[in-house]
Amino acid sequence: MKNKWIIIPASMLLLTGCAQEQNNTTEPEQSNEQTNEQTETATNEFGQSESGTTESSNQEETLTPEEQKHAALIEALPEDASSTDWNLILVNRENPLPEGYETNLVEVEPQKEIDERIVEPFQNWVAAAKEAGHQLYFASGYRSVERQQNNYDRSVNNYMKEGYSEAEAIEKTEEYIAVPRSSEHHTGLAIDVVDQEWIASGKGLIPEYDTQPSQHWLEETMADYGFILRYPEGTSDLTGINYESWHFRYVGKENAQYIVEQGLVLEQYIELLKERETSTQE
Repeated sequence: MKNKWIIIPASMLLLTGCAQEQNNTTEPEQSNEQTNEQTETATNEFGQSESGTTESSNQEETLTPEEQKHAALIEALPEDASSTDWNLILVNRENPLPEGYETNLVEVEPQKEIDERIVEPFQNWVAAAKEAGHQLYFASGYRSVERQQNNYDRSVNNYMKEGYSEAEAIEKTEEYIAVPRSSEHHTGLAIDVVDQEWIASGKGLIPEYDTQPSQHWLEETMADYGFILRYPEGTSDLTGINYESWHFRYVGKENAQYIVEQGLVLEQYIELLKERETSTQE
């Protein structure tokens, strides 16, 4: 729900009058008249202020606690963040990769690439993990649309070989594999990371990776390097993708810290930014 700003007066101006005593016997009537006028004026001004405060209070009371919380979220957004920033590009089923989108890729490991703008924070994160005793395994970074299509088709075929109908196989596939052009791996800003011990044990990219100390460390430190856990547990209704304990997305440090602190997913964060941008244009 979109909310508009509500400005509530910070204080109420209270005017008081003070009558002076006069020695002249004819002047008290004038003084009393002046005093009455001053009192009337003060009363009128006080009444206007009181009325304004009551009106604003009534406006405030019309907001539900949920709406007040929503307004507070918008107010606390990073000042310079914009929904059109390069590191906030939203790619999902409703927002497929734009036609002609270009990536500036750097190979950080053999046949594994990421956007050149996130190389430094990614490598710093990996180095910090090593110092903390976690040998990370970089499973995947940039993925072309063609490669995504191959992954998608292979998964559907495998499920059909197991006896699922085509519709069921597609549904099962899309629980974890994005429809081609709807995967943010196409941007070069997403990475799949586990630890080497996990891989060596024969396990792969599965939710249970969150049982490992390295995964806990990654979640605790990710915002310090500009990353978020892209598909948290229990958010598939918002992201369209089931929980992935290994999939991290670069959004920039300030954005990441806000998203993590507020417990949001990228879709929610971008919607808040758009609401703020719309309200400032009105």
